[in-house]
Amino acid sequence: MSPDPKSQIDSPQAWLVVAGAFIGAFVSFGVTYTFGVFLRPMALAFHVSHATMSVMFAVIAGLTFFLAPLTGELADRYGPRPVVGFGAVLMGIALILTGRAQSFPLVLVTYGGGLGCAAACIYIPAISAVGEWFEKRRDIALGIAISGIGCGTLVTAPLSALLIEHYGWRAAFTIFGWSSGVLLLLAAGLLRRPPIVGERKKAAIGDKLRTPAFGLLYVSLLFAGVAVYVSFVFIPAYAADIGASRVAGASVIGYIGAASVVGRLGLNALAPRFGLLRMYQSAYLILLVSFALWLPAHSYSLLVLFGLVMGVGYGGIAAMAPAVAAAIFGVAGLGELLGVMFTGFGLACIVGPPLAGVLVDQTHDYHWPVFVATAAAFLALLFVVPLTRYATRRERAAAA
Repeated sequence: MSPDPKSQIDSPQAWLVVAGAFIGAFVSFGVTYTFGVFLRPMALAFHVSHATMSVMFAVIAGLTFFLAPLTGELADRYGPRPVVGFGAVLMGIALILTGRAQSFPLVLVTYGGGLGCAAACIYIPAISAVGEWFEKRRDIALGIAISGIGCGTLVTAPLSALLIEHYGWRAAFTIFGWSSGVLLLLAAGLLRRPPIVGERKKAAIGDKLRTPAFGLLYVSLLFAGVAVYVSFVFIPAYAADIGASRVAGASVIGYIGAASVVGRLGLNALAPRFGLLRMYQSAYLILLVSFALWLPAHSYSLLVLFGLVMGVGYGGIAAMAPAVAAAIFGVAGLGELLGVMFTGFGLACIVGPPLAGVLVDQTHDYHWPVFVATAAAFLALLFVVPLTRYATRRERAAAA
């Protein structure tokens, strides 16, 4: 006799799913967010501008999030394991081929297209599975799983700089390709279909997408994404512009990753006491405050402080967004819903970094990315504040 599906919710098996999602986030976004470290050496190797390189990042992140509705639906239908397994093989091949590419158009296909498609197969399928394996501890489980992004950034950003200095950027991609493929296959092996499969009617999903609450979630994530991704792309170059070394510039991204773990776990841990939605809005405020530190940053120490504060805000947003969506809309069809919601990040990548890159190329001033990111963080906060009216009864009671 098969076990009662409800008895598996919040079980030890559910925590193995969290481990798989953590590894998936660690590898996929750890590799993606090292882009800023590779920006200058690759631009020099292929003789392309900052704006052109920023377009490649837009392709990576855009595909990651615009394909997420499809990969989320596939995971809802077939389970996360085959989707993440395919992404593991694709990411390994894409990175290895990037290390061997001899032209920028080919790199755009392998690095931009390959990495973007692979990450789309990994993140949303894994994270949505975590949301469906938990009920009582869903918020903390999602926080732990998504903290893989911060831990991955902490490790891979400075590691990339060291590998580039000692072996060159091509060898760095080859090393990342083999290691990423192996780790992601391990992640796929830990993932399983959720024990209780909710109704996933497209009409129900469509109704949720047309609500004002979803619109506010989407737009606030879009502007937050502009602020975050402009920072990831241009911080290493900004650090070099004020005299920091390549490893030091990459380390700022690592500090953002480390601080984001604090945001993902710390702000999430405070949610039961102060309310999930209130802590989610606080994360947007922290994100905006961080750019007040970057605006006057003419020293490396102040840039590091910006990274630490910005990481807390960014980490809290990334960790709590799925939980907020689940609290407002429920877990039925969560993979597809999150996939659509996170296309806001994809649109942010298409708009933000290329715009900042054009401004840098035209002015040769690395302060323009700071201005763009600050304005975006301000708009994000404006759109997330009205979400209060859509808090669930549980959140209202917790916030009272």
